[in-house]
Amino acid sequence: MTEKQPPALARWLVKQAARGNEALVGDLLEEYRRGRSAVWYWRQALTIVVVGRSTAAALAFGIVALYILGSYFPIPGANASVLDLVNRRAVGAPFQLFNVLFGGQLSGLTVFALGIGPYISAAFLVQGAALVWRFLNRHAESWRPVPVVASTWCVALVLCAAQAVGLATFLERVSAAGGGLPIVDSPGWTFRFTTLVTLTASTTCLMLISDQISKRRLGNGMLLVFGAGIVAAVPGIVGPLVTGRMDPFALLNMLVVNTAVVTVVSLGYRRAIERELAS
Repeated sequence: MTEKQPPALARWLVKQAARGNEALVGDLLEEYRRGRSAVWYWRQALTIVVVGRSTAAALAFGIVALYILGSYFPIPGANASVLDLVNRRAVGAPFQLFNVLFGGQLSGLTVFALGIGPYISAAFLVQGAALVWRFLNRHAESWRPVPVVASTWCVALVLCAAQAVGLATFLERVSAAGGGLPIVDSPGWTFRFTTLVTLTASTTCLMLISDQISKRRLGNGMLLVFGAGIVAAVPGIVGPLVTGRMDPFALLNMLVVNTAVVTVVSLGYRRAIERELAS
């Protein structure tokens, strides 16, 4: 005799919203088979979805607040007000669009200037390398899989350090060019080292938050942090959009393409974290 099954769509919603909590899924199914109605099951499914979405929204709000708080702390030794003036007068639309991906932090030279970008790039590179490695060993009887999570962290830290030093060097050159705009108060290795430590530490903080969200099964951590950065950048793009300095169609196209890429990469990385937790 076939056991009583709840509505297929409601069952699917429960499995998606309660992913990682098999006990909850099983309890609802058992209660339904004991005589609960389909309406009751639907009500439980919608409650789980709403609670799950509320948790994700609260986490995103907290990360946006963190980005906003970080916007008040510029990189030590950098004169952010001078750079902001240069951006308003001379920087073109491509930089403004690029700045949105960093939560609007890059133009202000804040501690979150690199955002979670190095982490996303590292995840993309490592997952691509893992696919190539799997293809090359497809006929091997036994082979060691790529440690995706650990490798992503290592590559992300290297990328973050390289980008931080590159940004510091660029700022020093801008300060020394033309009229000698005092963007950097004291150019040299001290400023470069300070920038490296500051930006690497802040990006590592975002990486830790992202991983903890994914490990605790509260949502897709990488995608949440990326999306929160975009939301935090909204106040800074309203002016350029209104004045016509930023093409809204170019902005929309960039956001759609990058969000799609980040979604695919983050889903793959989240599965790698879940495999690591299960092992």
